[in-house]
Parts: sequence; C-alpha cells; structure tokens
Amino acid sequence: MSSALEPRTEARTRQGLSISAKNFGWQHAERAVPAISGLNVEIPAGQKVLVLGPSGAGKSTLLYALAGVLEIDEEAAPSGELLVGGKNAFDRSFPVGLMQQDPETQIVQSRVGDDVAFGAENLGVDPQLIRERIPRALEAVGLGALDYEHRTQELSGGQKQRLALAGIMAMGPGLMLLDEPTANIDPQSIPPLRDAVINAAQSSGATLIVVEHRLEAWAKHVDRVLVLEPGGGLAHDLTPQALFDDEQIRAELAQAGVWVPGYVPRTRSQLRTPGAAKLTAKDLVCARGEHAVRTAPASLTVASGAAVVIRGENGAGKSTLALTLGGLLEPVAGELQASSELADGLAAGPFSWKAGALVARIGSVFQEPEHQFVTQSVREELAFAPLRAKRGSGDELKYDPAQVDARVDELLTRLRLQDLAEANPFTLSGGEKRRLSVATVLAASPDVVILDEPTFGQDANTWRELAQLLIEELESSTAVVAVTHDEDFAKALGAQQIELAPATGISGVRGSAGPMLDAPVADSWLAKINPLAKLGAIAGATLPLISTMDWVSATVVIAAALCALPLAGLGIGAFFKRGWPLLAAGLMAAWGIALVGEDSGAVLLNIGIFQITEGSVAGGVATGLRALAMAVPMVLLLSTTNPSDLGGALSQQLKVPHRFVLGALAGMRLLGLMVEEFTTLTLARRARGVGNLGTMRQRVKAKAGQLLALLVQGIRRAGRLATTMEAKGFGTGERTWIRTVSFTFRDGAVLAAGILLGVAALGIAMWAGTYNLVW
Repeated sequence: MSSALEPRTEARTRQGLSISAKNFGWQHAERAVPAISGLNVEIPAGQKVLVLGPSGAGKSTLLYALAGVLEIDEEAAPSGELLVGGKNAFDRSFPVGLMQQDPETQIVQSRVGDDVAFGAENLGVDPQLIRERIPRALEAVGLGALDYEHRTQELSGGQKQRLALAGIMAMGPGLMLLDEPTANIDPQSIPPLRDAVINAAQSSGATLIVVEHRLEAWAKHVDRVLVLEPGGGLAHDLTPQALFDDEQIRAELAQAGVWVPGYVPRTRSQLRTPGAAKLTAKDLVCARGEHAVRTAPASLTVASGAAVVIRGENGAGKSTLALTLGGLLEPVAGELQASSELADGLAAGPFSWKAGALVARIGSVFQEPEHQFVTQSVREELAFAPLRAKRGSGDELKYDPAQVDARVDELLTRLRLQDLAEANPFTLSGGEKRRLSVATVLAASPDVVILDEPTFGQDANTWRELAQLLIEELESSTAVVAVTHDEDFAKALGAQQIELAPATGISGVRGSAGPMLDAPVADSWLAKINPLAKLGAIAGATLPLISTMDWVSATVVIAAALCALPLAGLGIGAFFKRGWPLLAAGLMAAWGIALVGEDSGAVLLNIGIFQITEGSVAGGVATGLRALAMAVPMVLLLSTTNPSDLGGALSQQLKVPHRFVLGALAGMRLLGLMVEEFTTLTLARRARGVGNLGTMRQRVKAKAGQLLALLVQGIRRAGRLATTMEAKGFGTGERTWIRTVSFTFRDGAVLAAGILLGVAALGIAMWAGTYNLVW
C-alpha cells in the first residue's frame, strides 16, 4: 500500500480529498462557548468552496481542524467526526496546503526558492519535479521577477503572503485551505492571484476551501458557498449565484454581517470642513533602522476633523510612514511638526515626547494587533492607555478612574466585545483582536488617531461599527490617518487619499553588513564551498589551540583568517559589523583572566580585591587571543554560509535527522525575527503609554514587561511556525532535497588548508618558544 508522502509524479497529484463532518464541534480552552458546534457537511473531492460567516463564527478554526493542526488537550478537544479523504483529519495522513492569516510565520526558509520547495520536499516529491514547479508557482503569484536566492526576510507582508501561496501550489496537495489569502494584497493584484489559485486547484484536482470576508473576488469562481453560524454549525449551503440573485438570502446575510457582493454597510456621513492642522509633514523620509529601505519623500497635512488615507504598493513603506507620523520612529529626512495646540507645551517633534504625553495626543494602531496587548483581559486592555495619559506638559493625569470605567464600558458595547470583557486578548479571533487594538487607542481619546489596516478581518457589521466610531471621532474634531486598501472605508470617512511612491533601498548594505546567521555574502568564493568543508577547516585550525596557552599560535590563526576576508567578500568594516559580538566575547575573556588569573611578576594595578600582575596580563592576552582565534574563523563561516545549505549538508552527508536539522533552522530564523520583534514591541509599548518613565525602577519594570511580552510573542510565533511546518508535511516521511550537496576537490583543499594552518600555528609557537601545554 503506497503512502501519500512517497515520491510522486504529476499524474498522482491530480486528485482531491473529500471532506465529511458529522456533528463536528471544537471547544477552545478558556472559552465559554464552542467555536464550532454541530457541523454537518459533505464536500466531494475537487470541489471549490467559499466559507463565509460573521467575525468569530469559527471559520479559521474549521480550516485548522481540516489541516489537523489544532492542539488537543484536556481543555480543548473535538467532538463528533471530521474526515478528510475518509480518514480522521487529526491523524494528518494526507498532504494539506494551509495558509494562515499571519504572513510572517508562513515562511520557513531564508531563501525564496528554498521556501517554495519546502513543502514539496517534505512530501518526498522528485527534486526535478519540484524545480519545474518553483518558477511556475512564483510566476502564478506575481513573484516571477524574484531571484531564487532572494532573502525572504526582505519581503513585504504582501509578498510573504504570495510566497506562502506559491509554496502551497508547489506542494500539489489534495486539499488547499486558504485563510483570507488576499487580505494583505494590493487591490490590483487580487484578480491575477485569485486566478492562479483557481487554476492550481483545477489543474491538480485539489479540493479548495477559501475563507474570505470580501466576496467580490471569489464568489463567481467557486462551486459552492457555506455560511457558518457563530458558535454553531451550518447556517446556509448555497450556490454562488444566490449571493447575487436571491434578495432574501442577501438581506439575511447582510444583517448577519456577511459581505454580500455589491453591499456596503451604511454609515452616518456628512460633509466636514477640516479644521486647523495638527501634524504637518514636508518631504518626510522614513525608515525602520539605519540600513532599512527608505520611503519616498511624502508631504501631507493632518487636520482636525479630517481623515487621510495612505495607499501604495506592497513594500512602499506605508506602515513605516504611519509609525513616524505617530511619533514612534525618528524621521530620516524632511520635517514633521506638531501644531502648538497639539504639542501643548512640548517640543514640536512628536518623537521627542514621553510615552504618557504621546498616548494622550497621538494614538497608533499597529498592523499586528498582538503587538499592542500588555494585559491579561480585554477590559484591562481598554483601561490601560487612559490610566496613563498625561495632560499638558506635566505629570497630571488626563482622566480619573470613573471616567476611564465609563469609556471602557462604552467601547465594549460599541465594538461588540462585551461578552469577551474578561477573556485573554491573545485568545480572541483575528477580527476581534483587530477591533480591540483600535479600541485600546480610542479609549484615551487622542487628538490624532493613526491606524494600520484597521478593517482587516472585519465582517460587515463590525466594519460599520468601526467606521461609525471613527466618523464620530472626526465629528468631535479628532484627526484620523489610516493605512488601508479598503476603498469603501476611505469613502465612508470622506478621506483625502495619498499614494506613497515605491520605496528606495540603500544599495549593497544588506549584502555587506547583515546579521551573521543570514544568506551568503553575494557570490563570494567561500560562499560556494561546502559548509562541512568550512566547518572541518575551522575545527582543524582551532582545535589544536586548546592544547596551548600562548599568544603566537593564536595570532597565526587570526592573521590567516583576516587574510581570507577577501575570499568571503568582506571588508574590515563589514567584518566588525558582523562579528562584533564574538569579538567582544574574546575581549571580555581576556579582561576576566587578567583580573582573576594567576599572579606572577610585577604588580601593575590594584583594583580592590583584584590585583593585576605581569603574569595575569600575559594569561589574559593569551586567553583573549585564543578566543579570538576561534571567533574570527567562525565569522567567516557564518558570513558565507546560508543556514539552509548547512542543514542540507548535515542531513545529506552526515545523515543527521532532517527533522532535527530543519527544526533548528526554523528556530534560527525565528530567533532573527525576535530581534525585529523586540524593536516593534518597544514601539508598541511606547504607543500604549509605557516607556520614558522617570525612575530607574520604573524603567527596569517597563523593560521586564517588554521582555515578558517578547517571550509570549515568541511562543505564539513559534506555535504558528510549527503549524505551518506541520501542515507542509514536516517530519512525516522520507524527504527529498532540491539542492544536492557535493564534495569537490576545492572543498577538500579548503579542509586541508585548515588542518595545515592548525599544525603550522603550533609549529611556529614551538619554534618561537611560546608553546605552553595547558595540561
């Protein structure tokens, strides 16, 4: 009997998987009501189905259940029966392509080509077949212009969304599960992307399940429409045409919050005359970090009672501009000035304001809601910012506790979160999290509100409430700035629309001074050497140094490694930028030995209980040089070795289990994301009124809270990444590799050179009379 995960041909992938749910239900841990209950539905193999329902109806939960990646424990368990291809969905005995809402955690590998191939490799597809699929998949999702070696870390959110789709297409799964696949995509790019998905399903015969709020792009291209009942089962099982022709169904769905085609919720809107300017930007250029991509210059005025919508292509820097306008990033160039009324005694530049003053004047809603959450309940989240908002330029609080309680109750009702008041914010659905993130900012009633994709994941009813709430803010003279692709939202606010030109990069910076655990430096000579040969060469050069405590042998190895910098494509400046942590560790080791090493010779310095002598300094220098002799070659290795290449070599040549290797590589990528995550959390907590506190104790407490938030976010991201890997067949069978690792004469020469260097270093130390056997 053949396994679904054995190497296959194209012909064998041309089959879909049937779905059968019989009284199926799922209860999330810590939730009073089930996400799904009593679901009964039969979906034949190869059918294309659009799943609808109001926010919180369990749409995403159903997709995760079908993928078999919901975690079953004592508090969370399924009921009834859910079969995929005639087998229990939670057994994961079939290949499934699952696309989640968070683009960041759908990327596993560090290079575009490797990431597209990841799922197909896990399924044991023939490597030649995968190589043929990669360009077709990339072309289909609009990423055909990207080089296979392009770093996935440099892609925008929308590009990562497309890359995730390409990886699913390359897998050729029997079931494709897409959770809002076009949510982060430019409007003009949605039709071709949708066509690519539909064509992939048709050509492979796969069953396609798509969850979307906005239906115009999908309704006429599917076979069937299922409408879920919140907390229950199936409310409707429709033909797609009913969404256009059946007025009774359309009215019922619209009332329930479903975005039926051609329907836009009515909001109270009126002509407004903009008031005085609150923020003025002139030729403003923004960037997140010294070497990041910079936005094109932008000029705009944010006026009282008026709305501005920022639009542009994926990767144009819209979110970066929003963060800068919100006083969270320092402008790179140009001007950003707050009016004297808004500043109210503070400096004109919002970036210089303390957190408590900022949250009372400018409120920022982040693209990822979870970045903003700092408490354990929805009610506490809403009270957090207003309890910290400061009036004027002093420390006087803007609101008293009674005012805060009244505002919290009002927002809970308006945004339909009253039943979730005591729930943990991280356990909410995507749409609920988005509404909460907006409400946490509105709670402090700032003069300027800046929102990044505020309507993402909202059903028609919650969209209307959100739009209406912002209209009321405008009528009360609040200024609103929104980054959004939502045309209806912009029209409802009567917003001025600004198109941000494509961003400009800084040539060569990424390649020359990026992080050590990264893609190879350009196409340097050492980047083409087998990773195991480089690793063996470093071991051959540095392991002999363990036997001796002298400065000559270590100096020989350091000098040889520095001479090899051109082979790695590194200059001295780039070398120090990449390797400073390891170099700093060597210096710290030298200083430590100098302080506590064996005393001998003349006393050079007395520092309290420590005494530095000629002997301890000699020992410290020798120790530090030995540490540097091991660190410098490692910088060369890390700077010229892609982690994926190292993982492939370990698995293919040393037969290290691929599950361990690939899991470690995914963890390394996640570790890199956490560095960026820490920076984002710093900005988000400042936007919530945390930071710039007066006393050292307050600062330490704030940083401790940020580290805890980073830990929580890291765990959640790791869980999502694990879900992505599991859904792509990770660790379930024999694996294939599109990159075949070989060991050439040149690789052997590098290995031999490392061994000879170690021998030469010891020989020179013995000749110089400095060799000092450690034992």
